Parts: sequence; structure tokens; C-alpha cells
Amino acid sequence: MLSQAFRRVTRGQVAQPLLRRFSSSPSSSSNPAVSHNNPPSPDVMSDSQFHSSAAPAYTPSLVEKFFSRSKYPRIPLDERWPGIPQVSAGAPAELSGTATISTLANGMRVASLPSHSPIASVGVFIDCGSRYETPENNGISHFLELMSLKSTANRTDFRLVRDMLKLGANVSASSSREHMIYSADALREHVPHVLGTLGDVIQHNLFHEQELIEEREIYEGTIPERERQMDVRMMEAIHEAAYNNNTLGFSLYPPAHNLHNFTSDALKAYVRTFFTPKRMVVSGVGVEHEELVRLTELVFNALPADVDLHKQPASYTGGEVRVHKKGEDGLTHFALAFQTASWHDKDLVPMCVLQMLMGGGGAFSAGGPGKGMYSRLYSNILNKYEWVESATSFNSIFSDSSLWGIYGTSTPEKSKNLVDALSREAIRMTGKVEDIELQRARAQLKSAVYMQLESRILRLEDIGRQVITYGKIQSAKEISAQIDAVTSEDIQRVATKMLKTPVSIAAFGDLSYLPRYDVIQRNFKS
Repeated sequence: MLSQAFRRVTRGQVAQPLLRRFSSSPSSSSNPAVSHNNPPSPDVMSDSQFHSSAAPAYTPSLVEKFFSRSKYPRIPLDERWPGIPQVSAGAPAELSGTATISTLANGMRVASLPSHSPIASVGVFIDCGSRYETPENNGISHFLELMSLKSTANRTDFRLVRDMLKLGANVSASSSREHMIYSADALREHVPHVLGTLGDVIQHNLFHEQELIEEREIYEGTIPERERQMDVRMMEAIHEAAYNNNTLGFSLYPPAHNLHNFTSDALKAYVRTFFTPKRMVVSGVGVEHEELVRLTELVFNALPADVDLHKQPASYTGGEVRVHKKGEDGLTHFALAFQTASWHDKDLVPMCVLQMLMGGGGAFSAGGPGKGMYSRLYSNILNKYEWVESATSFNSIFSDSSLWGIYGTSTPEKSKNLVDALSREAIRMTGKVEDIELQRARAQLKSAVYMQLESRILRLEDIGRQVITYGKIQSAKEISAQIDAVTSEDIQRVATKMLKTPVSIAAFGDLSYLPRYDVIQRNFKS
């Protein structure tokens, strides 16, 4: 929830008076501006047409005739539509923060939250990802994401797509460094079919050789486009530098030379190892809990037995990754990061408040305080140095380690000045924090937490991730109380501890003017 730190129907009865007002009359037949094909507008009608003592004969318009023949009832907007259940007053279930969790006999967990919406969301969260990979199979979880909605033992990929289209369901899969998520949105009555489809692709995927070949070709075609996405490249590079290309340092995306290692047998072996009951959580929003438990027991009946896997702890080392190559934008991209609080650390919430306090964005970003215009990076970097193109704080939070950093861009000849400016601002975090900026940062973080509750999809993801990480769910009210408790001393403590870890550096572009790693590291030596 923290990291992250988010139709109208026209009815004929209401429109009728307005339609009558502008309907044709015998006196309008000689005026081409007043006709059935060209309904008059208020600015072309004379006063006599509004105030004539002789009431014109009324002729129903085409729109009124349509509604008169419509099979739907003509209900005024101030009356309840037939068949819609009465909703009790009070806070909706989505905002209450209460969810139900059950553990099945095989160890699989099920979590759900009720909703008044006719649309439901379901997801399957799996404890796997690139941190569990090796240099030989690095990227296999992302490739499995690409292969997720393919042929199974029970249906072809064509039938799978056709069935989901017929239901109007939106099905997707995503992978990260620690989790893989299969999710779907559909009308509530279609949840059994949709969850059955997710169970099928998770348990019975065939990984046909022809489909593997096609997906390899598609993936290779997307590599140039991803190479141009500098924010993606920088985040991958800063993780590689921070964790020395192991565990959390492994790339999310498979290198081209690993693609042919992802055979049908390799993918099936990966699924057998990680797609086990105790590593999985089924989450639902808008589904009755008992029904979701019953469906989960029915659908996930072919999972392999749990394997006792040793989880290699993340090893933060610090370091650098540099790519000296002029990019399309002609800018130098630079990021520095440090190790900080994990999901289970008591300093997690203060670290998130610190990120809000630093804020940042682009030099030409429009907006007000809600977009961070009063954050430190805006006030002390973007509004002070015209040669800075962007400066943004970021964090990547994991179960046993995390990164906090600043990512900035400038022209190549100003890259040394950029490094110095960002380093000074990072060191300033260990000093005094003004009450007004602390209050603003806490308010922004609480706002982000509560705004996330407005999205059913984000709520689904929050529930699943909390259960798979903590085994329980914290409400927004509980998290807000933790945010309000953050003090200036907490911010200073977190920043001081963070800056004592080795610095991690990622840089892309023309790096001719960028200082050496040891020179940058000396900026943070006390």
C-alpha cells in the first residue's frame, strides 16, 4: 500500500420538457432553421416562439418516439431504479480496511474484501521472481509471464482468449523481483469461470514449442523499444549495482542469450518448484469470502507438493554500472542509492515519509503542491538550477532489503554539478526537518494511502501483497496512525543510517564529465 504509495445514462422522462421546447410547430415550417432535421438552438429562436399566446400543436420528436418504444422503463432520476438493492448508509466496505483471511488445508491462503460494485477482481499471488533465479535462467519468471495465457491441457490459447472476450473479462499476468501475479476483472457472476481459467493456466500450461518460438521472436522484437526507456534501464542498472548482480540484482528481463534456455521442460520445472500451495495467495475484491474459499479449493486441486527452498538473503554491496553511450535525448542520466528499511523494518514508514519529503519531478512539470512543487528536490534543485532537467526520489522495497535513491538528468557538461547537487541534498536529510515540510510529507503519504483504496485493482494487489508478506492485513487507519507518529528525529535517524551504507551508482549517456565512483563515495564519508 505504501510503495505504491491509486458514466452517465440519459433517460427520456427527464429530457422530455426540453425536447418539447425545441420541437417543431406549424409556424416553423417556413423557417429552415426550425425543422425536424435542424432543431433550433436558443440563439436562433425569436421571443414570439417562447411567448406566443397561441399554443402550437405538439408533435413528438424522434428521440421521444424512441423512448416511447423502448423496452426499458422510463424512471425519473429521483426514483430508485427497479431491481437495484438498497445500500445501507455508512462507510463502504472498501474504505473500512477490513478483510477476511483463511488458510486452506494444503497451506494456501485466501483473502477477500466485499464490495458493492457489480465488477469483481481476483488474483493469484506467488512468492517467486527474479531474486530466486541464477545467471543461467535469469529472466525466466518474466518469460513465464509472457507465456502465461497460452495453451493448456484443457483449452487452446485461441479458446482461452475467445472465452475471456465473451465474458468481457480482463486477464493479465505480471512479474517482479519477489512476486508473480495472475489477475482478472469481470462481472461478479463470471468469477467462477475466470478463476477457473487462472487455475488452468497456472497448473496445466503445456508450453508448446511453437508458442515458445513465437514468444521468443516477439520478445526479441521488443528489446530495442525497452532500450529506449531510460527510466526502466536506470532502475535495472541501480539494482544491479546495489546487489552486485545477485538475488535482487538480477535483471527482471531475460538477456537475449538466455532465451533459448527457456524450454518447455525448464518452464515446467520452474512451475513445479515455485507454484506450490504455501507460496500462493488467492485474493478477491467484490467476492463473498466463503464462495472464494470454495472456488479456490475446487480450482487449485493439481498443485505440486511444497518444496523446502532455502531463500538466499539479499546481499547489498554497493557499486556502479555505467554505460557511456550518447542517448537519443542527449542527456546524462545519473542515479545514486543506498540501502534502507525493508518491509519488516521498524523504519519502513519513516523512510516512506522521507521519500515524500524529498519528492521531485521534471523541470517542466505543471501543477501545485499536490505534485510535489514544495518538496526539497523541487525547492532546492529544480527551482534553483536551470540546467537540471529532472530530479526525483525513489524507493524499491523488498522483504529483507530496500533501496532509496535520487535519479536526475542534465546536459553532459553539467553532470558533475548534478552529482554534487544531488549529493548535497542527500546529506541535508540528516539535518533539521522543518515542521511544515514534515506535516506536508505526512499528509501526502496518507493521501496516497487513502487514494489507493479508490481503485479496486490496487486494493486487490494491496491485499495479496500484504498477506504474502506479513500474513495479515493492516488497515489504512492503522497505517495512517503510524505515519502521524513519524517525527523529525525519525527522519534524521533513517537518513543517517542510510548514508552510512556504500553508495550505489547508475549512469547512462555521455559520461565524459561524470566523477569517478570513489570521488562520489567520498562525499558521504563522515
